[in-house]
Amino acid sequence: DKYSDAVAVIAAISGDKVTFAACCGKDAVAKGAHAGNLVREVAKIAGGNGGGRPDSAMAGGKDVSKTEEAMKAVIEIVTAQIK
Repeated sequence: DKYSDAVAVIAAISGDKVTFAACCGKDAVAKGAHAGNLVREVAKIAGGNGGGRPDSAMAGGKDVSKTEEAMKAVIEIVTAQIK
C-alpha cells in the first residue's frame, strides 16, 4: 500500500536457468502496468516464457547469459505499458 505506484522485477539464477518475478502496485496497474505481460517479455529475451496476473507474476528463462540484457529491458517495457 505504501508504494502503490511501484513496479518491481527481480531475477534469480539457479544453475543454468533464470527465474524472473514481477509485482505491480494497484496504482501502477491502474496506469497500465501488467506484471504478467512484463515478465513474459523479459523472459523471452532470456529464451523463456511465463506470465501471470496484473499485480504479480513469474517467468523462467533458459539462457542465463541474457539475464542482464533482460533486466535492462524492464524500464522500456514498463514505459510502453503505461503510455
